[in-house]
Amino acid sequence: MKRVLILLSLVLVLGLLVACGGGAAEAPVEEQAAEEPAAEEPAAEEPAAEEPAAEEPAAEGEELYVFLPKSLDNPYWDECRIGMEDKMAELGVQAEFLGPDTADAAKQVAIFESVIARNPAGIAVSPNDPATVNAAIKTAMDAGIPVLAWDADAPDSVRLAYVGTNNVTAGETAGHELAKAIGEEGKVAILHGSLSAANAIERVEGFEKAIAEYPNIEIVATEPTEDSVATALSKAEALLQAHPDLAAFFGVTGSGVPGASGAVKQADKCGEVQVVGFDVVPQGIEAMREGCAQALISQRPYGMTQQTLQMLYDLHRGGELDQEFYDTGVEIVYPETLEDFLQTHH
Repeated sequence: MKRVLILLSLVLVLGLLVACGGGAAEAPVEEQAAEEPAAEEPAAEEPAAEEPAAEEPAAEGEELYVFLPKSLDNPYWDECRIGMEDKMAELGVQAEFLGPDTADAAKQVAIFESVIARNPAGIAVSPNDPATVNAAIKTAMDAGIPVLAWDADAPDSVRLAYVGTNNVTAGETAGHELAKAIGEEGKVAILHGSLSAANAIERVEGFEKAIAEYPNIEIVATEPTEDSVATALSKAEALLQAHPDLAAFFGVTGSGVPGASGAVKQADKCGEVQVVGFDVVPQGIEAMREGCAQALISQRPYGMTQQTLQMLYDLHRGGELDQEFYDTGVEIVYPETLEDFLQTHH
């Protein structure tokens, strides 16, 4: 009996050992099989994860409009940019304001060409030199991108229209305002802006036409500033030294009044030497408040830019233009009307 019990015990022990050994051998196989699908899941999901990224360019390219100012350093452009941004928000589109840091025709053309490659819904350009942008305007138009000249015209190009100031008429207005400020007699200096910019050339043309009506007013100098306030200041200082009896400055672009009024203030001649010109920019506003500027000519840059963006938006939707020149007009600001003028955008 003892032998039988011993043999039975050995059989039981061996059975248990076999059962345990089999389970231990199969566990890694089962775990590996269970883990393999999890390891393969990222590879299976990769195409689905990439789909949103592939759709991003379409979402970003909703509707882009680009404005190309002459430069970014002239304070006149600040109000233009605000007008663009407000209209952009109203229309629910994208818009960019791109230009060289300082007035530079070649750099402006390079920016223009890079913008065309992005295929925007429309482009507005204020040329530093109209002749330099003609080819880029044609390239854009041939690509189906509507182009408007804005603020300054490119009359010999294929642009669809010009939106901005009638600069000859505005120059005449400035001439009569300056004549009134100096009692219709005295020596006058012109701070020109860019000698190649069509709008500046036309303003000077209109100004000279108006001044010709006053036989006791003499234009003694015309100096370019290249739309730089620092250059305008330097030129104005030199003119005050060369003509100590100077009666007035005419600032042709947004840099002229800040430069002229700064020189007049430094010379302690505010109110003695009159300053009249374009535009209503922060430095000009400060100068007028200090009595160093007598008349500022607003081109309504905010409204001009908003109108231009609306026109490009309509053109993109198949709209048509009924004319080639949209005159946005000017507004004269005097010390007594300045604060009221500043209550709203123009």
